[in-house]
Amino acid sequence: MCLIGLLGLIAPRVVFILLWIFAPAFVLFPFDGLWFVPLLGLILLPTTTLAYCWAVTIGGLGSFSGLFVLAVGLLIDLGLLGAGRGVARR
Repeated sequence: MCLIGLLGLIAPRVVFILLWIFAPAFVLFPFDGLWFVPLLGLILLPTTTLAYCWAVTIGGLGSFSGLFVLAVGLLIDLGLLGAGRGVARR
């Protein structure tokens, strides 16, 4: 499980697609079976979407660990977006 988490930080879109193929309940359960919401998350904020799926599946967003994981995922995605814009300006 730690290896999947590490790969999720390195290549979140690849891990998300593999989880969607091999464990669709992990991806679809947090979004009540809607397929287009995880697809939007895959395109826009993949690390946050992975963190949300993990947080809801493990303990829910009401726990501190769930909110912490979601916040870290969001910060990683925002950092990646900001770094890409900084490189594009050069």
